[in-house]
Amino acid sequence: MGPFEQYHPNDDTSRSLATLGIASLTSIVLLFVLNVPSSLNTTGESFTLDSWTYLVLLWHLLCLSVCASAIVYMFRMKTGHMVVRSHELKKDVLIHPLGIHKFVTFSSWTLILTVVFFALATLASVLFLNDASLPTWLKQAMSAMFVTALGASFLTSTVVRFVILPGNHTDEEHHRRQFWFHNQVMHNFCTVFLVVEILLTTPQLEWTYMFLGILIGLTYAIFALPFAFFGGGYYCYSFIDPRLQKGPLFIGLLAFAISFSYVGVWLVSEFISRNLILGSSVLLVWCASIVQFRPKSQTSGI
Repeated sequence: MGPFEQYHPNDDTSRSLATLGIASLTSIVLLFVLNVPSSLNTTGESFTLDSWTYLVLLWHLLCLSVCASAIVYMFRMKTGHMVVRSHELKKDVLIHPLGIHKFVTFSSWTLILTVVFFALATLASVLFLNDASLPTWLKQAMSAMFVTALGASFLTSTVVRFVILPGNHTDEEHHRRQFWFHNQVMHNFCTVFLVVEILLTTPQLEWTYMFLGILIGLTYAIFALPFAFFGGGYYCYSFIDPRLQKGPLFIGLLAFAISFSYVGVWLVSEFISRNLILGSSVLLVWCASIVQFRPKSQTSGI
């Protein structure tokens, strides 16, 4: 066991929970101090276009259909393959989750966030086509889902592309499963869909939305703890075990990693607003560098 996976001799759960509580409370307070709800309302209005309205609606329906199909596919699969950290044994084990238990990974949360966004965006497009005003709750919810899904998807794609795929390349079965339909959608297409959404609608993004990314990361950590204690008996990722000596650090890094991913995209969106061609090129190159649709052994032969 490496130095970053050492368990605290007296259990470190209390410090991990304190980290979660302090970070969550701080983020929530800053959301209101920085008037994020009002900004979300403005961002929601920027998603609607006076031109190409039917094209945007079709795009939203397409993305919603693909992502929702991935969720249905995951539920109907009669097999599962996941390496997790056992709460009782304190070591990695192989499990075969089915049904709802497939949706405990952060990748699946990314997929759910993306589905919710495109469902809300589809509703907004239909209302806009019928000359109906968008309610405030819809504009705020749509914007919140978009920015959290954006940060989560960029982080998911990056980790899968540069950490998970190289790490499980020796496990042929595990590596092959990463390119099944539902994994392709979670790891690749969510990111691609959200990038195209930026280029198509050019929504007005704000740096303050980074705190929503922190909150979704903390929410996942809060979910993971009771799930391991009282539910599945395992952590999807070894580093999220709160009993680790570095547990509080890992939990904080997860939350801030999502936030930093979003901030990077926000900076590129600012570049796009100043130079559409160069900014869009940077975003497309970034997106292409973190997605992988086929095993490396196949792509290298092209």
